[in-house]
Amino acid sequence: MMMFLFHLSIRTFESSLRVLTSSALILSFLISQRPAASATGMTSDTDDLPALLSIKAHLHPSASLSSWDSHNSSTAFCRWPGVTCGNSQNPGRVTSLDLANLGLTGSISPDIGNLTFLRSLNLSLNSLQGQLPPELGRLSHLESLLLRRNALEGRIPGTLVNCSSLWRISLGSNRLAGEIPAELGALSKLQILSLHYNDLSGRIPASLGNLSSITHIDLVGNRVTGTIPPSLGRLQSLVHISVTRNSLTGDIPASIFNMSSLSYLYVGYNQLSGTLPPDMGNTLANLEVLQAFGNTLEGPLPISLPNASRLTEIVLPYNRLSGPLPRDIGRLTYLSSLSLRDNRLEAKKAEDWEFLASLANSSNLRTLDLGYNRLEGTLPAAMANLSTQLRWLGLGGNEIHGSIPAGIGRFTHLHRLHLDQMALAGHIPAAIGKLQNLHILSLNGNRLSGVLPSAVGNLTQLERLYLNDNSLQGEIPKSFHNLQRLTVCDLSFNELEGSIPKELAELTSLTQYLNLSHNLLTGPLPSEFGSFKNLEALDISDNRLSGEIPSTLGECRVLQYLYLQRNHLQGTIPDSLSSLSGIQVLDLSCNYLSGPIPPTFERLEHMKFLNLTLNDLQGQVPNEGVFKNANLYSVTGNDKLCGGIQELHLQPCSRLVLGKRCGSPAVGSLI
Repeated sequence: MMMFLFHLSIRTFESSLRVLTSSALILSFLISQRPAASATGMTSDTDDLPALLSIKAHLHPSASLSSWDSHNSSTAFCRWPGVTCGNSQNPGRVTSLDLANLGLTGSISPDIGNLTFLRSLNLSLNSLQGQLPPELGRLSHLESLLLRRNALEGRIPGTLVNCSSLWRISLGSNRLAGEIPAELGALSKLQILSLHYNDLSGRIPASLGNLSSITHIDLVGNRVTGTIPPSLGRLQSLVHISVTRNSLTGDIPASIFNMSSLSYLYVGYNQLSGTLPPDMGNTLANLEVLQAFGNTLEGPLPISLPNASRLTEIVLPYNRLSGPLPRDIGRLTYLSSLSLRDNRLEAKKAEDWEFLASLANSSNLRTLDLGYNRLEGTLPAAMANLSTQLRWLGLGGNEIHGSIPAGIGRFTHLHRLHLDQMALAGHIPAAIGKLQNLHILSLNGNRLSGVLPSAVGNLTQLERLYLNDNSLQGEIPKSFHNLQRLTVCDLSFNELEGSIPKELAELTSLTQYLNLSHNLLTGPLPSEFGSFKNLEALDISDNRLSGEIPSTLGECRVLQYLYLQRNHLQGTIPDSLSSLSGIQVLDLSCNYLSGPIPPTFERLEHMKFLNLTLNDLQGQVPNEGVFKNANLYSVTGNDKLCGGIQELHLQPCSRLVLGKRCGSPAVGSLI
């Protein structure tokens, strides 16, 4: 009996031991599945409060998150600004964190990886620094990661591959560096990958060709090198690809031109070469934007391009494209921009110009820029039939002759008109005054003649006016004083005559330069020109101006370049010019100036060249400042000057009498 009870006890003990062992294993497993300890030493499998407080501690100014209070209950954080918690399935767990545009600095806490139910993270439009924590890879439910427009640095963590639910990654406008992780190619749900304006380098991973759901790839403004991977041509859902402003080389892969889903192709400012396929207008039937400026693409424009009927923008300037334009390009009725500047496109025969008549059908056309190609012949009358919605018309730099049609006045919405560097003759039509929305007018480098029409004064929105290098005659219209937005005015190298209207001085908006040089202007330089408080350059050289240099020019404190050479100016050099503290070039040569060189010119510390050649100056040449270096100034042809540094080889000032003497004025005279 005792033996029986003993064996029974043994069996009971063994059974209990098995139960205890099993329970210990289960407990050990459960413990192993708990979230890892946070960087702050706090853990919780049901409470996101510690992670949120750690996130707050890493951000400044925390005043933006002042209502994030650790004394609240364990679920009160669901009502904190920027925090959204789950529904009945995940009550009390953070599913969305939106702290965008709060002026936050600091860094992203590694404890963000403990918000394991997070689906959306938006910290965009702040000034966050530091690196992207690899712990982001623990957010297995994350669908949207928005961190654009911060100052984040370092590499993109490859651990993001663990966020298998991601459909959007937006990390643009940061300082991220290194290569684009090849692991991103495993995110099968990814639709948007936006990494623009960072410092990313290396090649575009071929693995991105595995992103079967991707619709948008944006890598603009990085330092990506190598070729565009042909594997991207497998992305049958891709609508938008932007790789502008990188260092990509080689041809655009043929597979890219077979992507029927592609609507937007941006590959400008790279080093891409090769040709555009002749049938691309058929294979890219949904293409809306073709942008490939600043490469070395060669060959003709594809004759099939007008078949891509949805095209709105063709932007291919600064390449080496050649041959004529497709004659039926006007079939692109949605076309708003045709920019082909600086290529080698040709129009040698009358039929080569048929494209221009065709473009009359593109009623939405806003930009037509064909400047600096090899277009020849008379400016076609068909130009007047283009869309009146035009904002930009550029034909300059071609071998085009004829005259500016009076019909130019139809384009009342024009902002920019570039008909420069051609062989246009005749008058500037008064109808040009109807272009009252014009910001830039470039007619320079032609053979235009006749009087400058006063109607130019109607262009009250004009900011830049280039009429130089023509044969314009007559006086400068007083109506120019209406051009109150003008920052650049160039009337040089014409045959303008008469006095300079003092009304020009009312153009206080002039900031870059006013150039009236190489004309036949007479009379004095208006003293009112002292009102050019913000002007950087003034050139009135090579005219027939007389009288004295107005002392008011010393009030043009921003002036860096002043050219008054080869006129008939008289009198002394105003001492007030020494107030031009930023002046770099001052040329008063070849006039009839007399008196001394102002000693105060020694203060002009930014002077790069002072030219006083061929005047009638007298007295001692200063020795300090700019006058220490003979390479920075010239006083040749002033026989009454003396002294100065040895390199000038001037006669010594043996006896210089200063101050009043015998009732004479206070001057320095050589005896």
